[in-house]
Amino acid sequence: MNYLPADLEKAAATIKNGGIILYPTDTIWGLGCDATNDEAVAKIFQLKMRSPSKSMIILMRKDEDLFRYI
Repeated sequence: MNYLPADLEKAAATIKNGGIILYPTDTIWGLGCDATNDEAVAKIFQLKMRSPSKSMIILMRKDEDLFRYI
């Protein structure tokens, strides 16, 4: 799937402003937000009707980014 630069800029702006995006993966569609924004994460839990006791994944650009979150 090809994305236009304007689409990527709009998605990035949405995330930066606490919004949620829908993005394709190899098998399903994913909901995404800024994992460091508690309100945005809460929106995803609410949309999915997911129990806060269940975890979600965080996508990272490189392995070294993991150390920012643990």
